[in-house]
Amino acid sequence: MAQITIGRNAQSTIVVDAQYNTVSGNHATISYDGVAYILQDHSTNGTYVNGNRIHHASCQIRLGDHITLGTQYVLNMNEVTSLLGGGRATQRRVDTPATARVAPQAQPMNQQININIGGTPAKEEKSKSIKEGEPSIVNKWNWGAFLLGWIWAIGNGVWWGLIGLIPYAGFIVNIILGATGNRSAWEKYEGSATSFEEKQRTWTKAGLIIFIISMISVAAITASILSY
Repeated sequence: MAQITIGRNAQSTIVVDAQYNTVSGNHATISYDGVAYILQDHSTNGTYVNGNRIHHASCQIRLGDHITLGTQYVLNMNEVTSLLGGGRATQRRVDTPATARVAPQAQPMNQQININIGGTPAKEEKSKSIKEGEPSIVNKWNWGAFLLGWIWAIGNGVWWGLIGLIPYAGFIVNIILGATGNRSAWEKYEGSATSFEEKQRTWTKAGLIIFIISMISVAAITASILSY
């Protein structure tokens, strides 16, 4: 069975440049038994296959699948099939984003190939490659959005959340923000999935602190009124 490794380690079959900091040193292996290609994830941030996160697990992949390592590097399946199709692996070093690469011509086996394409990729292409992998919280409840409502909406560019400023609409809008806020905010976000999750955790902490302070204040005022 032929097998290749992918990661930032110099010993990997496909060596990913260090700029892709969400890709692990030994990120994944792909094996081929003559019938099927099997991807095994070993990474910290996981691998996305057609939008589905694979983490410390294996799955079958096919030519045409969209595969993202971490949240940034898009794997070229043409490279994988050219490396494994003959049953023996050569090494390819990747120094530019997958969106800027051209699939290399077939090379003799047991020969190391370095791909260095000149020029800086366009900003929109780099942004697209960063956002290929969705954060794991994108469909989960957002406590920061629920507790802070329109304040969270302004901070995350989710402008429809300002409807919560309308009298009697606030609580309903906050529930909707809590349920769909992560998805709405992610569609506006420019950075990586990891930084997005960190930002939302910060909002959640801020919301909980403000909520606790509010509850303490209400309790103190209530106790003061009852003492008269």
